[in-house]
Amino acid sequence: TTATVDTALAGDVLETAIVTAKAQMVDLVTLFVQESSVLLVGSPGNAAALASHFDKHVFRNDDVKITDLSGRLSVFALLGGGSSGVLKQVGMGQQEMRENAQVLMNFEGYPLCVARHSGLSLPGYTWIVDSNIAVEAWKLLADKLKVRPVGSQAFERLRVRDGKPALGEGKELSPEHNPLEAGLFHCLDVEKGCSIGQEVIKRIHAKNGILRRLWVLEAKGGPMQQGSDIIWNERKVGAVTSVCEDGGGKGLALGYLKMYLNREVFAAEGQTVSVGGVSAVVRPASYAQYPEQQEAEEEALPEDDSEEDEKRRKKAEMKARMEEWLKQSKESN
Repeated sequence: TTATVDTALAGDVLETAIVTAKAQMVDLVTLFVQESSVLLVGSPGNAAALASHFDKHVFRNDDVKITDLSGRLSVFALLGGGSSGVLKQVGMGQQEMRENAQVLMNFEGYPLCVARHSGLSLPGYTWIVDSNIAVEAWKLLADKLKVRPVGSQAFERLRVRDGKPALGEGKELSPEHNPLEAGLFHCLDVEKGCSIGQEVIKRIHAKNGILRRLWVLEAKGGPMQQGSDIIWNERKVGAVTSVCEDGGGKGLALGYLKMYLNREVFAAEGQTVSVGGVSAVVRPASYAQYPEQQEAEEEALPEDDSEEDEKRRKKAEMKARMEEWLKQSKESN
């Protein structure tokens, strides 16, 4: 992982990124450290990919066992400033729990993991329960304690507004992006010793080589489309990765924007951009963490737009010549 976890103690909760040797994202996960095990919660539907990744990097003689529990556990997020008060109503919050800590309790004869960790920049808790009592846990929260269920669409709105990257086709956590671009600095130990992807991460960080950064886009009008170009002053500066509506019909989105234009720092915050004809204002992502933007080393800087255009033109010309040559070869045969 990208974080230092060997010093974590039982009861700790921490987030970390799982990456390839090239520092490409595999997943953003949360670790719930127990006495003799670690419960890892990743992105929905990604259990098999994570297990395969770990299997490739665990030595045969290591005393490590990987078990997929995704079909046996259910996870609830209790969000909001009043979440601590809700726990006290059922006797679960008599002692103040520190941030990023967890306790194991007994609920209906099954273990219940309660963690003061929301997974967002919002205050809140995570409940992990056996699927056999998931309905009872839901009823306790929704019926007895009158906690308002928000549903997946509302949670997605919270995620996008908060700027937390997600795994998925065309989204923020993909092989095209590394954890530094995604703003996962709270998940990184750049001085960590030998680990998968560590050399690439350390090199990018040392050279201030982060070329893109994740931002929230607040539309002035209707919804935006995933994959759309982000245009500023008639120039493409990025692309949209996640979209939703703000609840009032206006669009919300996440997108990666260039940090440099023509080898100079691009101050994106507060700028008005165009996304598929929809005007939007660029806002910082609360969840993401970045170091103060500095001038990158010369070799880390991207080519300016004119150099990129010239490369695209030459590539198109070469493709056209190749197609013409293949056509003439077929005709001569």
